[in-house]
Amino acid sequence: MGKVKNKKLYPALLRYLVPCFIICGIGVLLLDLLTGYLMDWYMEIKQSEYAAAENLVVYTKVSDDLWIYKLMSFGRSAVIALWAVFCLWETVRIYYRREISEPIEILKSASNRILGDDLDFTVECPSGNELGQLCGSFETMRKNLYDSNYELWKSLEERKRLNSAFSHDLRTPITVLKGYAELADRFEGKLSAEKQTEILGKMSGQIKRLESYTDKMSSIHKLEDIIPEEKSFSFGDLCGQISETGRLVCGDIPYTFNCEGDSGKELFSDSELIMQVFENIISNAVRYTGDRICCSASSDDDTLKITVADNGRGFSDEALRKAWQPFYRDNNEDEKEHFGLGLYICRLLCRKCGGDLSISNGENGGGEVTAVFSIKKTESR
Repeated sequence: MGKVKNKKLYPALLRYLVPCFIICGIGVLLLDLLTGYLMDWYMEIKQSEYAAAENLVVYTKVSDDLWIYKLMSFGRSAVIALWAVFCLWETVRIYYRREISEPIEILKSASNRILGDDLDFTVECPSGNELGQLCGSFETMRKNLYDSNYELWKSLEERKRLNSAFSHDLRTPITVLKGYAELADRFEGKLSAEKQTEILGKMSGQIKRLESYTDKMSSIHKLEDIIPEEKSFSFGDLCGQISETGRLVCGDIPYTFNCEGDSGKELFSDSELIMQVFENIISNAVRYTGDRICCSASSDDDTLKITVADNGRGFSDEALRKAWQPFYRDNNEDEKEHFGLGLYICRLLCRKCGGDLSISNGENGGGEVTAVFSIKKTESR
């Protein structure tokens, strides 16, 4: 609301009384002139009748009609008094409606809407008196309540999003662990000690990743608070993790992985966030694929690129526009437990790591997701 002038109810009444007195005075003057003219006109008629009277009977009859003149004189005073009362009553009525009744109705309406948790409105009052200032205070209170509720809603939504992301991203590491456990169970008694040690080592690595991820998610209040932990690792080690994780997540689905680049090249980024992005992408591919998933990883001087493609139905036009939105799920989505957070999280994490995420439909019609990360050591990240 704009700034209102500090006006009082009683001084405001004078603004209405002054025009009232002017209009009342003009009306009294006009009524006085009109009734005076009628009375003079009536007396002229009677005087002419007096002059024409030739006997006492006629004169007495004419004299008896003077009561009409007295009545007109009384009516003159009554009309003027009624006009003054009407002007004063109308002035008070207009004053009450504009200065008191309207602000009170605005305050009542605002109170009812606030009690009903409806804060999406504005308390506006044209009056600048004490009641108008009270309306301004109500507007300030409403705005503060709205801002407070909005911040609370954002906090709850962010917590909901964070919890959903936490649940969402635990699935793939658990799937990987489950794959290792099934592998060990399938070849129980047939695995060499070296192979068992290798599997246990990989399972231990996944458990450490889970612990690190749990600690990181427990220490933040919203996804945007995630800070990449830059560290050095080789391109070959990362490709090995991508290949192994993809194979376990895909299970019986044919999976191919192509690594393009120097395996001994040193990269600087957060490998855990990179793997988290990849696990989300490969999980989405498994959900929508037809019967084949292809993955590739390549690296140049400054960036790392990971692409996952499937031969499923691909992205719809709506999905290409809205897939980045949190909790978005395609209308044809049958898996109700799917949160619709995968691509939103991936894009956020890619940007945290100095890159970005893009989606498209491949030449075969399936979906294709490409994640790009900055791998150049910097002081700002």
